Amino acid sequence: MIVDEKGWLEAYRSNKSASWIKAILTNDEEAYSDSFLDWMNIKKKCEDSNLFLKKLSLQYRSHKVDIDIDGCDGIYLIRSVMGQIGGDTSQFYTVGKIVGDKVYKQMWVLPELVMDKEYEDTLENCFEEAIIYDKTQKNRQK
Repeated sequence: MIVDEKGWLEAYRSNKSASWIKAILTNDEEAYSDSFLDWMNIKKKCEDSNLFLKKLSLQYRSHKVDIDIDGCDGIYLIRSVMGQIGGDTSQFYTVGKIVGDKVYKQMWVLPELVMDKEYEDTLENCFEEAIIYDKTQKNRQK
C-alpha cells in the first residue's frame, strides 16, 4: 500500500511492526510504503512521469534512516534474506546508490534498521526490476 503523508500516520498506527520506505519524488510528491512490492509502483510512476527521488529513507517506529542518494545515476532497493544451515535467517532491505557501473550497497536488518554490511558491487549483480534510474531532464543534459 502506498499512501501520501496524510494517510501515513493512519497506516502506521495500523501496522506499527512494519519497516517503512519513504520516498520524496522530484515533483515533491511523497510516497510511504510498508511493503517492498510498492517499490515497483514507485518505479513505474517515476518512469511514466520522468521523475526521480529527491529523498529516500527507511523507518521503523521512531528510528528513521536517511539514505544518501546525492549525485547518483539510479537507486536500487530490494528485500533480501541471509541465513545459514542450522542458524537463524535475517531479513534485510538492501539499498544501492548507482554511480556509473558501480553500486554502493548497504544492507539494513529488518525490522529494526541496523546496518549490517556495506560494500561495492556491479550492476550485473542487481535485479534490473528493482532499479529506478534518474531519467529526469536534469540528468539527460549531463
